[in-house]
Amino acid sequence: MKNSRFWSPYVAGTLLGLTLLATFFVAGRGLGASGAFSLVTGVGLNAVTPGYAASLKYLSQYLGSPAPLMNWNLFMVIGVFLGALAGALSSRTFKVMFDKGASMSLGTRLVTTFTGGIMIGFAARLARGCTSGVALTGGAQLAVSGWIFVLAMFAAGFLVAAIFRRLWS
Repeated sequence: MKNSRFWSPYVAGTLLGLTLLATFFVAGRGLGASGAFSLVTGVGLNAVTPGYAASLKYLSQYLGSPAPLMNWNLFMVIGVFLGALAGALSSRTFKVMFDKGASMSLGTRLVTTFTGGIMIGFAARLARGCTSGVALTGGAQLAVSGWIFVLAMFAAGFLVAAIFRRLWS
């Protein structure tokens, strides 16, 4: 087996499960990240066009408190980013790079990445949660929606991988 600086998936999965358990115990709720992006979108839109975000039913829910950015979910997302950065720096695996297939141009890679990110962000809010919110938290609570989401996510992943495989060869 090749020597690797990456964590064992069994250790990482166990720690993720313990983190989810600790989140339920400490915060009284599970993990979830997509709400933080909706929060920042609502606050940002309200800063640019005051009143318009408040007129939208979906975004107005993020503007009710006097300090909407003092939200635990936003701090969690920032912490995940900083923790991942610290982990990559401490393991000396941090490197700015763009993974792409041999026949794929950098422009195609950036367009497909941006498009996929927009689509999954929209889908996460449409599903009322992202992978961590619906799959991890919902699955841990044995919610049927969480298990359906995981099955649909894997099925869609296999389908899209088959369609886009030619770009990576």
